[in-house]
Amino acid sequence: MAIVFGGSDPTVPPATEPNSSPPLDHAVHLDFDGEAAEADRASALRIALSQWLTGLEVDPNRVYDVVLATYEALANSVEHAYAGAAGPGTLDMHAQFVPATGSIEVVICDHGEWAVHAPDATRGRGVPLMHALADTTAVTSDHDGTTVRLAWDAPVYV
Repeated sequence: MAIVFGGSDPTVPPATEPNSSPPLDHAVHLDFDGEAAEADRASALRIALSQWLTGLEVDPNRVYDVVLATYEALANSVEHAYAGAAGPGTLDMHAQFVPATGSIEVVICDHGEWAVHAPDATRGRGVPLMHALADTTAVTSDHDGTTVRLAWDAPVYV
């Protein structure tokens, strides 16, 4: 069962709601594809992720960690992937929750080229923060873009 969201088009309904609770042994998905890599969309994705996890009764402390780490990855895509491009690029966000294990995985992908900024004492904290908040963090980048994979073994809030 998946909760599927539309792209950046405001005429697309924000979500199709599932008709019933998922079986505990099945993964539940939250998928956004082709979202504009813009700050307001990253913020909207952050809110959608938070509401989705809260609705699944994930522990509020774990929701906070997942949402903050994910937002850092989204913000990096917005700021770094398409610097110098004529317009905004796109990004994808896919989240998975397995009720039986409480595991959560979030994958953020962009399709741009990483922009390197000059060293600055006020920058460079996002990736270390992702590593600190997630149980597992992997960042890969190549000519097709950057993928950030974040994973948690989160207990379900009861």
